[in-house]
Amino acid sequence: MKLSENFSLEELTATSTGLMNHPTDEAEEKLLYVANYLLQLIRDRWGSIRVNSGYRSPAVNAQVGGSATSQHRFGEAVDFIPLEADMKEVFYWLVKDSGIAFGQAILEPGWIHVSLVRVKGPNYQALTFDGKTYRPYMGGV
Repeated sequence: MKLSENFSLEELTATSTGLMNHPTDEAEEKLLYVANYLLQLIRDRWGSIRVNSGYRSPAVNAQVGGSATSQHRFGEAVDFIPLEADMKEVFYWLVKDSGIAFGQAILEPGWIHVSLVRVKGPNYQALTFDGKTYRPYMGGV
């Protein structure tokens, strides 16, 4: 099922865990927003991107060591890798210049995490993660 010009439901629910990963109707609707208001805008500016992780069922989330409150569980977050641009440049643009509304953007080792705006919780939260510690993003490429 196509969610946006360049992203499908299958792409945003794929998992290598071997576990079932079917989103609820509510999570599927949120993935539609993720595809159109986050991923598609990033792709339109920076070219092809590969989705590492989108929706995660509770079982998939537990298998990969995700937080029980992860926005991935609700179809509200995605981890991606830009294939045609420098990851740090894409991240800088996302948090400083894009005008895209997001809940969290995290520059992680090997990918970028971005989520929908949160109803309860901070928004426009830009962080870096070195594999051990989350820190506020201080800007710069």
